[in-house]
Amino acid sequence: MHLSDQGIAVAAVRYQAQQPVLVACEFMAAGPAERAQVLTKVLGTDGLNGMRVSTVLNHGEFDLQMIEAPEVAEDELQAAVRWRIKDRLEFDINEAVLDVFTIPGQQERGRRPMVYVVAARQERVKQYIDELEGAGADLCCVDIPELAQRNLAVRLPEDARGVAMLSLGPDSGLLTLTREGAIYLARELDVGYRMLESATATADGDSGLQLEADISPDQQRAFDTIVLEVQRSLDYFESHFGLPPIGHLALAPTPTPLPEMLEYMGSNLGVQIKPLELGELLEADALPDRRIQAETLLAIGAALRGPGT
Repeated sequence: MHLSDQGIAVAAVRYQAQQPVLVACEFMAAGPAERAQVLTKVLGTDGLNGMRVSTVLNHGEFDLQMIEAPEVAEDELQAAVRWRIKDRLEFDINEAVLDVFTIPGQQERGRRPMVYVVAARQERVKQYIDELEGAGADLCCVDIPELAQRNLAVRLPEDARGVAMLSLGPDSGLLTLTREGAIYLARELDVGYRMLESATATADGDSGLQLEADISPDQQRAFDTIVLEVQRSLDYFESHFGLPPIGHLALAPTPTPLPEMLEYMGSNLGVQIKPLELGELLEADALPDRRIQAETLLAIGAALRGPGT
């Protein structure tokens, strides 16, 4: 489940012999005043009642940093990290809830290992817990978008050798690099699909004409920003982890197709670009349409926090 200013995204997954099956996927517009009522109704729906719930924080509600791993025992890592980042946060460390996830494949490079640290205000996390449990949810975890997207990417066959995944929200994007079920790199981009959507429209309503004729200078800059950030991330992965370069990038669905972006990235990046197909990741009697997939992407990723994730 993903709660945002736009509304409530709900996805439900059941596992059959470890294979995820999408049994519900819906987005409901709901403002703050009506959200509690909508949540209570959704969580009481037949088929969803009693299911365990994962939710996802929004960007801006947490701080994600990559820092050098303290040289301490594993059971002392949380405390050591808390001390190390206390002066890097915009809020008091005593008001923070922290989590740490390690990055594999570093010892062989002769560098100090790095870890990711997630910090969020206890008050904000408690608001999520109170809101969802107050509506009847059996809440099991509060996640972040980077790990929800990881849960999607690691189910792609390309993840065995490493895969990049790019998703675009209305005003920002998220790039993750995963390999064999682990997240190696996550980067937020200051480009969203609103900057790109008009590039798909032409005078007669068709798409797919020559790129230069279809996009504005602002859109061209947005494409260039995406390509630059993806290339930098791929270069970082190759130079820091001693692994074969990543050769595939999956582009998550957006509310409207962006064929020009696929074409442009394919021409300017040395990797194979493909649209993310939910049918590759899970089974479903009928997949939701493209817009619902885009609006519920993080909810689906949260729901996929199952066996092996």
